[in-house]
Amino acid sequence: MPLYLFDLVNGNGLTADTEGRDLPDDAAARDEALKDIRSILSEEVLRGHLDLDGRIEVRDRARALLFTVAFADAVLIERQSA
Repeated sequence: MPLYLFDLVNGNGLTADTEGRDLPDDAAARDEALKDIRSILSEEVLRGHLDLDGRIEVRDRARALLFTVAFADAVLIERQSA
């Protein structure tokens, strides 16, 4: 299985993934990135803050960029009209 690295880029700067995860393919890596983002955002919401400007850069073993998943792509925000 290929190794995928998930580098976090947000208001705190870059947090490089030094361990990575073995996953079957790019689709599984994208799903993992979405789960990671949703976990981060849920913690932010609990603190009363939500910043959708971050992203996860998914890289291969050689650290070549494969694709990026934006925080804003991980959630659907709906507002009910009063």
